[in-house]
Amino acid sequence: MKRASIGIVVALLAGATGCDSELFRTSHGGVDEANEALAAGKTDEALASYEEAAAEIPESPELSYDRGVALSAAGRHDEATQMLLRALETRDPELRFKVYAALGAAYAAWGMDIEHGKAAPEADTKAEPEGAADETAPQKPAELALPKWKRAVEHLEKALLVHPDDEDVLRNLEVALLRVDPPCERRDDELEPNDSPEAPAKIEVAAEAPPQQSGAPAEPPPGAGDVLRWKRQLTLCPDDNDWFSIALGEGDRLSVKLTVPPDLGKVRLSLLAPGGGKQLRPPEGSDVDLDVLDYTVGQGEAGDYLIFVENVDGDEISYGLDVAVRPPCEKTEDQFEENDDAEHAATLTPGPLDGLRICPLDEDWYGVTLAEGESLFMYVQLQPQGEGAEKDDEQAEGPPPLDLEVIGPDGVVHAGAPAGKARVATLLTPGAGRYLARVVGPPTLEARYQLIVNVVPPCPEGDDQFEDNDGPEDAPDLAQSAQGAPTAGGAPGQPVAPPQGAQGPPPPMLLRICPGDPDWFSVTSTPDKPTVVTAVFEHAKGDLAMELYDESGTGEPLVRSDRSTVETNGEAVELPKSDEATTYKLHIAGVAGQENFYLLKLDQPQGGSGEQDQDQKDQDKQDQDKQDQDKQDQDKQKPEDQKDQKDQKQPEPAQPNKEEPKQQRPLEDALDKLDRNPQNLEAQERALKSPLANHPPEKDW
Repeated sequence: MKRASIGIVVALLAGATGCDSELFRTSHGGVDEANEALAAGKTDEALASYEEAAAEIPESPELSYDRGVALSAAGRHDEATQMLLRALETRDPELRFKVYAALGAAYAAWGMDIEHGKAAPEADTKAEPEGAADETAPQKPAELALPKWKRAVEHLEKALLVHPDDEDVLRNLEVALLRVDPPCERRDDELEPNDSPEAPAKIEVAAEAPPQQSGAPAEPPPGAGDVLRWKRQLTLCPDDNDWFSIALGEGDRLSVKLTVPPDLGKVRLSLLAPGGGKQLRPPEGSDVDLDVLDYTVGQGEAGDYLIFVENVDGDEISYGLDVAVRPPCEKTEDQFEENDDAEHAATLTPGPLDGLRICPLDEDWYGVTLAEGESLFMYVQLQPQGEGAEKDDEQAEGPPPLDLEVIGPDGVVHAGAPAGKARVATLLTPGAGRYLARVVGPPTLEARYQLIVNVVPPCPEGDDQFEDNDGPEDAPDLAQSAQGAPTAGGAPGQPVAPPQGAQGPPPPMLLRICPGDPDWFSVTSTPDKPTVVTAVFEHAKGDLAMELYDESGTGEPLVRSDRSTVETNGEAVELPKSDEATTYKLHIAGVAGQENFYLLKLDQPQGGSGEQDQDQKDQDKQDQDKQDQDKQDQDKQKPEDQKDQKDQKQPEPAQPNKEEPKQQRPLEDALDKLDRNPQNLEAQERALKSPLANHPPEKDW
């Protein structure tokens, strides 16, 4: 039926809406010659004769009708429809019927040519008063043609109001309606027919491709194969069920999620064993309707499993199907396996290692050789595990999930210190020999992690590459220094991981403080954005302090941070907010001449839901602070309290700005968001949350 109807449309156009007798005839020879040429299929000749006649006789709806039919037959669709619309000025009901029928056929031919790439979808409603404007044309040919098919339906229906039983118009309307509102079978998804367990659509899960950055080929991130996915938006037609097959191996963990918009009908999800003989989820005999199911393949149960999506109510339903497969952990372990004990410890060279894998009940051992006078710095933390993992990890409380131990040649165990959700271990000139690092997690932990190992000679030879930055006049720019190319061998001064080519904060750097040798950096704020500088180090091996000065680097510090303990293991300062970019000098030094390694990070955490929301929060907080201050002033008027307040007041030479203590909550909020980094540096940045992670909130943004 569909193929026959399309032929009718073409025949109508070529035959001038039925037959030659339906064309307008007059005593003017040019019109008669044009009619005969059009009936014979000589479109160009007919158009030329109509043009000559139009120049000699008065314009009329009848002549406009003839010319519109000829223009449509010539494929000049825009001109044809405009000419036919002019013919609607007639008062003759029969001519109006023929014009509406010709308009419907002309728009249908236009739509068909757009679908086949033979015509462009120019605007066709400029001179059409009774029609609504076309919608913005989408990109697919069928969608580009849709407005023309809608116009065809509109005019063919008007023609049927005059002659409801006209067979040619009815057939052309059928064709147009199939384009405007095709049946579900025409709109079904590309996996059809998958209507039976004998002919299921095959699901092939794969690692998600990373986004392209700066035009360079994107490398799969570490752990890209830990979760394999397949996700589609599909259609269930009335009385139509969908079957899928998926190949699973021993130990594979399958998760299927069905998403159905509310009030669109009932859909049932189930999983069947290979061959379809046994229903696994939900269990056979259960009346539970699942929209999510999970299944782990047991030993000897590998095969092609069946996923069944049943259209219970028989409605037309659009649904989403998200399939994820996690292979067993031992199939996705890192390149250093099997390094499960001291005897098989993997020998490492200094530098950062991303994408290492910890499996349940599986320790990882590494070996590092030190020469006399060399020092060792190690840092370990989990990397994000996928959708939702970052949020869960941020909300988790308690100690870091990974433990780090360093065992010396003498068998002495050096336990790593907690640094937020990470562990850090520092051995300053422990002596020559082979040192073993043991990384272990909870019995059920399965995750990717990052390990940083740096071996450096003693001071001053082992100082970082930014020396001599011992004074404010020699301070390098912190942001530019962090974006510099990494040096070989993992020496202090290199970024923890190389830049990934995307926009975002610079990566953290591993730096060193030698005895009595401070570090100075220049750092510039960004207007209306918070800027935080954080240092992570093992407090027990050498306490460090941070101070922020104005651009000269002289006078009293604007902010001082010296709060690290064996629990916090770090310091952080926030640059004062201002309406214009302001340069400051950052001073980092060992307390009482101590030395240590540290990770230094510059970041601009994002807080609030927008600048307006942030301004409102700032204003609200200022109002609250003012109320608190007024209350304190009133309290000071009480004689019995004045002495106590005087006794409690302590000198604050390092914090001349009394608002500074209230800025600790913004620092914590900022550090909590450091892992959201488009450069794929989440693992490194999570370390930077540690200095203030255990402090109570003192101020909101």
